[in-house]
Amino acid sequence: MNERVKTYYKNNFLYAGHRMVLPDTGEKFRNSCHNCKYYVNVIGQHETRKICLAGVKVYKSGAKRVPQSIEILDLILLLGKQALYNMLEGNKEHQMACGSFEPVL
Repeated sequence: MNERVKTYYKNNFLYAGHRMVLPDTGEKFRNSCHNCKYYVNVIGQHETRKICLAGVKVYKSGAKRVPQSIEILDLILLLGKQALYNMLEGNKEHQMACGSFEPVL
C-alpha cells in the first residue's frame, strides 16, 4: 500500500469508525496467555514449563480450582502420559489470548 492510500485511510473518519470490537473480544485482544488463569507452571523433575490447562475438563468446568503451579505427576494421573506430552508439545505463550481466556484474579 503506498503512502497516498495510507494517508487517505488514516484521515478518513468513517473508515476508522467502522472498527467494531465486541466487549468479550476486546478483553482477549488486550491480554496474552501470560495473564490467563489457565496458563500455569508444571513442575517436573528437571525443569518447569508453562502449560495451558484450558483443555482439561476438570479445570474448565470449575470442578477443581486452577492452581498457580502443579506437579507433573498430578497431571499424568489426570490426563495420561500421551495427552500430557501432546499438550506440552503444542503449548506456547501467545500475544493474543485464546477463546478460553479468563483473567487471573
